[in-house]
Amino acid sequence: MLTGRTDVSQWDLVRVETRGASAKVWIREPGGPSGVPESDWLFKPVTVHRNGTTQVGDWTEVVASRISAAVSVPSAEAQLAVRGGTQGVILRNVRPNGFDMVTGRLAMLDEIHVETRDSRRQQTASIGHSLDNVRRTLERYGPPPSAQSWSTCEAFDVFGGYLLLDALIGNGDRHEQNWSVLRAQSSSNAGADALAPAYDMEASLGFQLADEARLARLRDPASFEAFVRKGFARRFHGDLQTPLVDLAARAYRMCSIAGRSRIEALIDDIARMNFAHFVESTNAVSEVARSFALKVLESNERRIQDAIGN
Repeated sequence: MLTGRTDVSQWDLVRVETRGASAKVWIREPGGPSGVPESDWLFKPVTVHRNGTTQVGDWTEVVASRISAAVSVPSAEAQLAVRGGTQGVILRNVRPNGFDMVTGRLAMLDEIHVETRDSRRQQTASIGHSLDNVRRTLERYGPPPSAQSWSTCEAFDVFGGYLLLDALIGNGDRHEQNWSVLRAQSSSNAGADALAPAYDMEASLGFQLADEARLARLRDPASFEAFVRKGFARRFHGDLQTPLVDLAARAYRMCSIAGRSRIEALIDDIARMNFAHFVESTNAVSEVARSFALKVLESNERRIQDAIGN
C-alpha cells in the first residue's frame, strides 16, 4: 500500500543537488553506511504553484516506479516522503558502488562528439538530442547491471524500454539529463560500463493538472483524448510533434533482435497489467487524480498495442 509517507526529517544530509530547477537534497537514513551510493536517497519536494495548486509529481513518480518494477524495466526505487513538514518523494540512488554516473548530455559529447545546445524555446528539445544520437552514444555500453531480464540485450534496447514506459505513463521529459550512463572507476571493471536505470519520471499521468481540469476532461471524452494525444516527444530534437507512442515504436524498430523480442514481451506484460492496483492503492491524492491517471494508462496501453503490439 502507498498510503503513508516516510518521515525523513531526521535523515542525514549528504549534499545539495545542484542540477534541476527545484530544490533537492541527497539524504541518508541515520546509521546508514557512508561510501555506498545506493544507501543515499534524493528528496524532491512537491511543486506548489502561486495559485496554491499542488502538483502530484511525488505520487506519479512512485506509481511510475512501481509499474516499471512490475514489468522489470530498471528504474529508481521511489517512496512518498515528508521532510520538515514538506511533502515530496525520495528516490534511491541508481549509481552502484565503483561507478561514476555521467549524464546523457556529457556522454553524447564524449562518445560521438555531439554537444547538445539548448533551444531558444522553453520546454523543448536541446539541439542534438535525437534518438539516432542516443543510439550512437550507447553503442559501447551494456544494459544496467541489475537488469537481469535484459542481459542479452544492448543498452539501446533498454533505452527503448524506457521510452515504452514513457509512452505508457505520458512522460515527455526524457531530456539529455534525465538519462545517464555508468562508467567503471577501476580498470579491473573494464567493459562493465552500462546504461543507468531510469529516473525522474514525475512528469506523467497529468501530474500538473488541477482536479477541476481533470474532472472536466473525464466528463468530456473528446477533451480527454486530446489531452492524451498531446503526449509528444518534445525532448527529442526533430520529434517535437511526434507522439510518445510513435517514438517508442521507432526505437523498437531500431533495437537488436534480442531487444525487439524483449520489448514485445514487455508489451504483453503491460497488456496483462492491473493498472488499478497501482493508482487506487493510495490515498495520497484525490479520487479524481486516481481516476484520471487510470484512464491515461488504459488509453496509452491501447495506443501502444496499435503502434507496436503483436
